[in-house]
Amino acid sequence: MGFVKTLKRKSLKIQNFFLKELSLKNKNIIISGSNSGIGLELTKKLLTENNILAFVNNETNNLDNLNNFNNLDIIKNNFEKNELEETSLKKINLFKPDILINCAASFGPEEQELKDINLKKFKQILNINVFGALQLINESLKSNNLKQIVNITSEMGSTANNKVGGYYYYRSSKSLLNSISKNLSLDLKNENINVFCIHPGDVKTKMNSGGLIMPDISAKKIINILSENNSKFSGILIDINKEIIKW
Repeated sequence: MGFVKTLKRKSLKIQNFFLKELSLKNKNIIISGSNSGIGLELTKKLLTENNILAFVNNETNNLDNLNNFNNLDIIKNNFEKNELEETSLKKINLFKPDILINCAASFGPEEQELKDINLKKFKQILNINVFGALQLINESLKSNNLKQIVNITSEMGSTANNKVGGYYYYRSSKSLLNSISKNLSLDLKNENINVFCIHPGDVKTKMNSGGLIMPDISAKKIINILSENNSKFSGILIDINKEIIKW
């Protein structure tokens, strides 16, 4: 299995070598989960020509030496408790985001079979993966400047593609995020706000050490989708190559 994964990684690396890289400029962008993985890569790539309001977890001490940028404001927040402090709410309103990217996520404990379900742990995962994102969406909409909402989800949230079961916390939270994304796309259509629900690929992160692609490649492709801002993908579950995934 390790040999097969190595071959897949090399094949993907060759394919992505010729990746077209689009850009975003002069946008106010909120990114949650900026302390690691895809969220950190998106923050680094978008920071050069945009203003970033980055939400990180409470344990984050530095953001990969990005703290000194004047166009970056870092907010520590514990989404596990689903709370945003009053100062954070004011910052969101004053920031007037053009784009919101919900990257903050937790896979949860390894034990996620039916017999392992613990409602307290389940609620914590839902707070991070779903309710925290929904709160950021609601607060960002209040500024009346939002044009794009990006929910980073997972194909594991696809009920149509679920062939093996298990992983109750993670699957259920991502399925709920998918459903909310679809709902939002309909509710916000008349306001010309696109809602993208994106599976980032099999990304190598702390949460997925066996991933096939590196976070920077996934981040580049997500930025390409945002740059194009194609409304035909709003309210549809897609991967970073813009392939449609069944709900």
